[in-house]
Amino acid sequence: MPSNLTRLRALSAQFAACPMRQVKADRPVWIFGAGQFGRDVCAVLQKQGFDVRGFVQTGADVPQTMGLPIVDWQHWASLSHPIQLVVGIFNRGMPFDALEGIARAAGALDIFMPWDIYSQFEAQMGWRYWLGASQLLLGQLSAIEGAYQLLSDEVSRRCLVDICAFRLGLNQGYSSFQHPDNQYFNALTLNALGSADVRFVDGGAYNGDTFAEFCSLANVTQAYLFEPDEDNFRALVRNASRSQSETMCLPLALADSYTMLKFAAGAGEGAAISDKGAVHVAAARLDDVLCGRNVDFIKLDVEGAEAQALNGARQLIHRSRPVLALSLYHHPQDLWTLPALLASMCENYSFYIRQHYFNSFDSVLYAIPR
Repeated sequence: MPSNLTRLRALSAQFAACPMRQVKADRPVWIFGAGQFGRDVCAVLQKQGFDVRGFVQTGADVPQTMGLPIVDWQHWASLSHPIQLVVGIFNRGMPFDALEGIARAAGALDIFMPWDIYSQFEAQMGWRYWLGASQLLLGQLSAIEGAYQLLSDEVSRRCLVDICAFRLGLNQGYSSFQHPDNQYFNALTLNALGSADVRFVDGGAYNGDTFAEFCSLANVTQAYLFEPDEDNFRALVRNASRSQSETMCLPLALADSYTMLKFAAGAGEGAAISDKGAVHVAAARLDDVLCGRNVDFIKLDVEGAEAQALNGARQLIHRSRPVLALSLYHHPQDLWTLPALLASMCENYSFYIRQHYFNSFDSVLYAIPR
């Protein structure tokens, strides 16, 4: 069996041996899934002159959307004209290999996955989490190998290679893979913290669910909880008030300076930092908010601003040497840029990657002080 490093170095040749798959304009198209991502795909295809006939989904509960029919698989299977089927579902909830299995069981032969569509229509699709043009990843294999060399165990190194292969369309079976480790609070992090009192920073605290889980597993004495969304923040304050910990809830995003950030809604998932965003939120540096204080654990799931948040926490990280856990899937380049950035900031640390949900969503980079 080839080593993980050999597999990584072979990705370019492996990809070159696979023919590029593109939706053809001279044949009708149906879209599997009528959610936001599916509708966005439909709009892009129609604007490019493709003949989109409708949507197919399991248990169609409404008859149409965008002026097109929504049919169930039995109806779709009865159609006799040449059909191209585009998978218009893009989230962590259902693995792509299972979705493809549903389509093939209904008789689909010509199936296009989200990475096929994105490679063909990158400019029109815009930001879509980890989706990226194949040449972006292939052009950064040396940087990815650098990230690979930073990782501290073979589980992490294999995970990195598997994610790369999956996102190139070379390892679809990985879409249903999850590590058994609990997200954020697992043997990597909890063993490093031990039984001591813990001071916790949660960047992207949502409604406090992650904080509540951590309190059930460790003695969290202080918590700094950052959440810029107004509705989420109200829920966070309400839920955090039930904790026995000393908590500070702040309606802020995290960045590398005090600034206003723009958020854009995502398709099939949440939001992300974007110059085209319509929602404005205030952001601050952890080094400013927690000036002179020490923390033990920093978790960052900040919608694509992980690098900015890290750069805004350099003094805090240097002073405290905390355990860190940060999301690795908001941008395709996070796979190699975030490990390199953390390594430049964290001397004498071990680095790990774990995959916590389907379709390479919720991959997390862990940094553990030695």
